[in-house]
Order: sequence, then C-alpha cells, then structure tokens
Amino acid sequence: MKQRAALLWLIPVISLLALIAAGVGLFWQDGGPFMFTTVRGETVQMYGQGLYRYDSYFKAPILRGTDAVALFAGLPLLAIAFRFYRRGSLRGGLLLVGALSFFLYYSASLAFSAAFNRLFPVYVALFSASFFAFLYALTAIDAPALDARLSPRLPRRGLAAFMFVAGLGVLFIWASELVGPALDGGTPANLDADTTLFTHALDIAVIAPAVILTGAALLRREPLGALLAAPLLVLCTLTGLVVIAQTVAQTLAGITFPVGVYIGMIGSWVVMGAFAVGLAVAFFRGLAEPAPAHSTPVAVAARPAGHA
Repeated sequence: MKQRAALLWLIPVISLLALIAAGVGLFWQDGGPFMFTTVRGETVQMYGQGLYRYDSYFKAPILRGTDAVALFAGLPLLAIAFRFYRRGSLRGGLLLVGALSFFLYYSASLAFSAAFNRLFPVYVALFSASFFAFLYALTAIDAPALDARLSPRLPRRGLAAFMFVAGLGVLFIWASELVGPALDGGTPANLDADTTLFTHALDIAVIAPAVILTGAALLRREPLGALLAAPLLVLCTLTGLVVIAQTVAQTLAGITFPVGVYIGMIGSWVVMGAFAVGLAVAFFRGLAEPAPAHSTPVAVAARPAGHA
C-alpha cells in the first residue's frame, strides 16, 4: 500500500469542514416553520429553523440526523482509520476508503440536495476534498496484493450474496416510489419543495450498480471485488446508522409513519446495516497485514511483497 502525501493535508481539511457543516446543521435552531407553495402548486410546511430553514419540514430532520452520524460516528472513524493508514496498516487503508466514501456521499447530498444556505461554499469544498481524497486512498491500495492477503476461509459467496441483495434492494426501494409517478405523470411521495431528489439519482445510478458489480467481482474472484467490498461494507454500516438517526430526528420533530413503513422501508435499511457490520468484521479479520520492516516502518511495511 502506497502512502499518498496529499492525504496528509486532505484528511485534516475534510475533518474541519465536516465538523463545521455537521455541527452548525445539527445545533443551530433559531426561527420557526412557515408555509410555501411549490412549483406544482402544492402547499408544504418548511422547516424554517437554523441552517435548513428553506428545506421542508419533512426533509430537514433527515439532514440533521445525517449530521449527527457524521459528527459522532463518521469523524471518529475517519480519525481512527487515518491514524492506522499512516502506520502502514492495510486494514487502516481500507477503513479510510470506507470512511471517505461516507463523507463523499454526505457532502454530495448537502451540495446537491440541501437548499442554498450560508454553508454552501463549505459543502462544495467538502465534496471536492472528499472526492479527491477518496481517489487517492483507493488507488493507494494494490488490489491483487490485497486479494492475495485474504483468508481462504473468507465467505466470498456470502459477501457476494449480500452485495446482490443490498444492490437490488436499493433499486427496488426507490423504484417502488418512482416508477408509478413517472408513468402516470404524478409526483413521488415526500418530494415536497424539491423538484427531484438527489438520493434517488445517486443511489440508482451509482451506488446500487457499484454494489451489484462488486458482488459479481467477488464471485469471479477478481481483485477489484476485494478492493471495493470493504469500503462498501463500511458505507452500508454507516447508512444503517444514518437511517436510525434520521428516523429519530423525524420522530422528535413530530413526523411519524405507518407501521408498515417502519418495518418495511426503514427496517430494511437497518437490517442491511446490521448484516454489513458482521461481514465487515469477518472481512477485516480475514485480512493478513504485511509483515513489518524495522528500517522504514511506514513506507516499506505498507508495501505488499513483490509490489514496486
């Protein structure tokens, strides 16, 4: 595994920007709700408080729940992963890619989905830093060398099955909301003041295909499957936490759902996150670290045998 010099300053920048974005979004709460007429002529209640005052009353708690996970889970995970990455740990490098995938998704959601507010420049900077840090961290890992260090006992078929179920599950969840309105010219549920939802596009176009293709690569024992599996498991784990936090935030705001929604849609995300935790533990336990070298511990110990 290579040490990328750019990550030495990109990670602190990401940490600072995420701390500002999540902290202000979660704790700034002045103002009050107001009504707004959408471009479709529908009247919706806007949150009217703090940073997300121009987002709908339904959407703002979702953003605040995500802020809570970014602040109390994402940032500590990023710090821990970066610490082990700097020590030359292959597990640390994979964990870092996973943490960065979360912040890439988080920052993209804010930059492309949240209503314009004072922190928009912070969102754009965080998205840019997360994107390039993710690329640097991902390309620092030698996929064939990583695959060779995985235990033969690693349940590759189980991992692949999870990837297929998770990817197809995401497609089914969002398709169930979008296909009907797209065919009859209606409006998807909970669109409120938005014209489209960024999550729908990103999950269907990028996340679900990436998860499914990773499952296929695992079945074919391609090194790329091992490289992408660990970060996606970390992302799925954090997504489970995000859904829980979003549901709690909406409940505190007085937003409730039918029992079927809690069991079906919300429950499915949480169950996927729980399975991802177990599979991530199995993956990292089945990964052998490179043997340490005493002369130059960071640069040499992180390099798999035979890697130039």
